[in-house]
Amino acid sequence: MILLTFGLNLSAQEVIINSEIKIDSTELKINKSNFKYIAFSTLDNRKTDSLIVTIGNVGTSVTAIKIDLTEKRKPKVRLTLWSDYGEYDGKNTLEVELEYYELELNATEFKKGDRIMGRVKGKSKLIPNNSDGYQIEFEGKFNHIIGKLMIKKKAEHSFRIIDNE
Repeated sequence: MILLTFGLNLSAQEVIINSEIKIDSTELKINKSNFKYIAFSTLDNRKTDSLIVTIGNVGTSVTAIKIDLTEKRKPKVRLTLWSDYGEYDGKNTLEVELEYYELELNATEFKKGDRIMGRVKGKSKLIPNNSDGYQIEFEGKFNHIIGKLMIKKKAEHSFRIIDNE
């Protein structure tokens, strides 16, 4: 039974490396309860040995999808909720477990200035709240230059690219 559960958990995460993938911008659709929006902005943690690229929007409350490339052979997708006040039991952040995710990347090793491109799709496990709880679903594409902040608020706007120093 334990092996079956472990096997099901592993099959819930799919990572594909496709060096031919070409994505020109970031557009990630996020469904959070009855609230739907699109994230356009990306940033990274400035560490090529433990690179984490974040996709989300700038604001006082953020749902962020993180592409974790710390283990180059096993990239992972994570989901973080952030609020500017202690919304999550007095804390500003809540790490949310994923029920499943699919990730397609152009590579797994990047240096400053490289472009990471891909597609991501996933669904969170149930997040408890005052009612029955809710799940977050996300799906879309992303394009990020390592070492930069790539900010865009609306689809019709151009990206503002800033050095992440």
